[in-house]
Amino acid sequence: MNITPQNRHILIEVPDENEDDGKPSAFLLPEGYEKTKSEHIKVKVLDNSACQRAICGSHIIVPRHMIQEISVGDTTFNLILENHVLASMDE
Repeated sequence: MNITPQNRHILIEVPDENEDDGKPSAFLLPEGYEKTKSEHIKVKVLDNSACQRAICGSHIIVPRHMIQEISVGDTTFNLILENHVLASMDE
């Protein structure tokens, strides 16, 4: 299933931050403990609305709390409004 962003929204890919690095912990943590996440996150641009400049495939920095997660059936899409992009990165 594909989705096309509209009204200055950007379709993004959010990295999975729940992966364990495989290293044993130096101390025991309580069940359900989650590592504190930073306020901003680097995401990959998958698609953008036609009115935006071409930034597909690049990475952008956005506030984590402004990402909109949309579930359609069993597929989840992440969108961010163009105004919330803080910076772009070339990699």
